[in-house]
Amino acid sequence: MKNNFLLKTGLAVRLYESAGNLPLIDWHNHLSPADIASDKSWDNLTELWIAPDPYKHRAMRICGVPERFITGDASPEEKFAAWSRTLPKLCGNPLYHWSMLELERVFGIDRELNPDSAAEIWHCTGECLKESDFSAKSLLRRFHVEYAAPCMPITGDTEIFRECPGIVPSLRGDDLTRPSRQLLSRLRQTTGIETDSFDGFIQAAAVRLDAFHAAGCRFADHALDGGFRWMDPAGKENEIFRRYLETWETDGHLESAILLRLAGEYAQRAWTLQLHIGAERRTSTRLRGIAGPTGGYAAIAHPCDITSLTRMLDRIESAPRGLPRVILYTLNPADNASLAVLSGSYTEDGTSGKVQLGPAWWFCDHIHGMRSCFECIAAYGVLSAFIGMTTDSRSFLSFVRHEYFRRVFCGWIAEKADAGEMPENFDALKDLTEHIFYRNAEKLTGQKDGKK
Repeated sequence: MKNNFLLKTGLAVRLYESAGNLPLIDWHNHLSPADIASDKSWDNLTELWIAPDPYKHRAMRICGVPERFITGDASPEEKFAAWSRTLPKLCGNPLYHWSMLELERVFGIDRELNPDSAAEIWHCTGECLKESDFSAKSLLRRFHVEYAAPCMPITGDTEIFRECPGIVPSLRGDDLTRPSRQLLSRLRQTTGIETDSFDGFIQAAAVRLDAFHAAGCRFADHALDGGFRWMDPAGKENEIFRRYLETWETDGHLESAILLRLAGEYAQRAWTLQLHIGAERRTSTRLRGIAGPTGGYAAIAHPCDITSLTRMLDRIESAPRGLPRVILYTLNPADNASLAVLSGSYTEDGTSGKVQLGPAWWFCDHIHGMRSCFECIAAYGVLSAFIGMTTDSRSFLSFVRHEYFRRVFCGWIAEKADAGEMPENFDALKDLTEHIFYRNAEKLTGQKDGKK
């Protein structure tokens, strides 16, 4: 990739040269904590690069690649060959840029992966992966990752992070809002608290939240998928929970009741609540059976029910413990303006960006999606409070997405300055860029104050 990739003006180049190499703070991803703790090495590029990446699986399916060469019983080299035939067809898709960046930044390969180059690249990367410089922790150092927060369920082993400086858990809370028999049993076993009542369940969850906090957790993540509706529990939490344990069915009241109480727990611990809004995860029953619940076949749901979301945030804000910091991610780009506006609806004295629109997410983390996000935050909110980029990825190579984001942002803001829509003051633009790339996240994660 050329040094001025996505940087079309001299100002864009200057901004990127000044701020593009700041360390990475990645507060939400799906990396394996066990792989980090064990400093895992990979046998081949398929295992590292293709197998854990639903983005690639989705693109291969769209291009007609048989499932055998995606998640099936084909050999790793056969799956890599299938990806090499797919990549040249992806011009215009961010996967094309990401893949080129990943090969170049990690392995020093500056040629396109295609059927003609596949054998050589397979061999070259295979030799590299035999070296200790390409283990899990080495890759994090290679990308200058200062802070990373892999998701972990409430019953996960937080002790695994003790030997991983700069790596802390982020709570994946979806299983808490519709607790299974197995989850209730695990909570009871690990905390010694009975979970057959709503209050007992929340108490047990709070004990686990304390363990997460001690391990450095400062973020919790909940999905508000397509169809979510806020239903105020109106003080009937124990009745709602008891009815759920009798039928194991819920009409949404239980999820609302649990979110309300958990949000208070997060606020008490000064955590940030991440709400991922608008995914339609149940599309193909066939692919779900083949690839599992995160297999790359989800879709974008209808725009967010803003009335429901605002009632929920209002109810949380008025509760005794108040509203935690909130980052709103939308999978439907039609929601960008609506959610960016909410940054002015829920505020707190002395707190910048109490509620804010997060970075372009999932199907939207491409050039067009990122630029749309920047435009909405600048026009409807306050750009200087923007938290910046996180990968939300399962791949150890996906940290190149920070570079991609930073290049897109520098190109966008330089164009704005050249058009007279931003000040032509390099120092001011540099300061703004540094805050969005690093300093806002540094402050939010507690890195700035030396807090874990």
